[in-house]
Amino acid sequence: MVKKYISISFIVCLCLCTFTVASARADDELLEVGKPAPTIEIEKYLKGEAPSLNKDVGCVLVVFFNNASVVTTLDKLYRRLNLVDLDIVAISKEKPENVEKFFAQTTNKYKDFLNSLSITLGLDESESAWRKWIEGSKKKLENGSLAFIVSRGKIVWIGSISEITFESIVRKAVLGKYDPALQKQVQPMLDAARKSVQVGNMQEAYKHFDEAIDLDPPFFSDIVLERYKTMLKNESDPAQAAEWIQKIAKKNSNVNLRNEIVTAIVKDPQIQKRDLESALIIADSMIAKSATMGLQSKAMIYAAQKDWPQAIDLQTDAWMGATIAEKPMAKQRLEEYRAASKRTPVKSP
Repeated sequence: MVKKYISISFIVCLCLCTFTVASARADDELLEVGKPAPTIEIEKYLKGEAPSLNKDVGCVLVVFFNNASVVTTLDKLYRRLNLVDLDIVAISKEKPENVEKFFAQTTNKYKDFLNSLSITLGLDESESAWRKWIEGSKKKLENGSLAFIVSRGKIVWIGSISEITFESIVRKAVLGKYDPALQKQVQPMLDAARKSVQVGNMQEAYKHFDEAIDLDPPFFSDIVLERYKTMLKNESDPAQAAEWIQKIAKKNSNVNLRNEIVTAIVKDPQIQKRDLESALIIADSMIAKSATMGLQSKAMIYAAQKDWPQAIDLQTDAWMGATIAEKPMAKQRLEEYRAASKRTPVKSP
């Protein structure tokens, strides 16, 4: 009987040891691209709420940071991309008593800062999420942040928001089309195009750009815009660039690609002479596919001309017809136009 109890005790101990080792191995498993994303368990959300990492469409950009300017950068990115299926959550491990001073000088400025945010902002005081994500990936923050792109519950990218290709990767991940293999395939074509630009062989450059774009225009929207800006810079007749960008938008019915083109024409700081006529043509063509996105694009064009009555009317229509998911961003833009109309004189007829 004693031997029997000793045997049972030994088996129980062996099972417990095996379970403990297995758990330790699971905890030590490297968090990398292709692995399921850990949960985000933090004490408090200063703005917004916990995102769903397993949503069927779009992606979630999870950013851990120790530099307050990162939040402003991410908020500008969110507004610039204007993609409904993108969620951004920025997570700090700052202590609650230090939060106001970390983000702003005074309480009122801090409140204004939070009210102006379009992204989610969280506080990980216990550093639980920090350990799962940062320590789990065995990576360090670069320039004050480390970002993870999560699509359908899995990590598809890890890196710094300061990387030159970051915005392009986020855009593609939102569309569910981020493909490192395809990115690698296109790189030689892109290198050849840029080299041709450097030596002034524009026709050869355009040929290589087009080869890259033809692989998948919506996926390579960043290359579409690079070719367009190259034409604006190097061709004496801006009508050539206008004709080409209208043609590429007409040829590809993808509404996100068209939206990116319009946004770039209106807001890209690298574009000096803005072809708002082409932008308006492309925005009009979006309405049949997505009324909200098309109307918002048109409103943005009129806002760029400080034609506030038109911008406000169009944005109001966009907001009223928006889905539940689209309404917050549409409403925020409407309020921005209303506020701007009070600060800036209305464009003369």
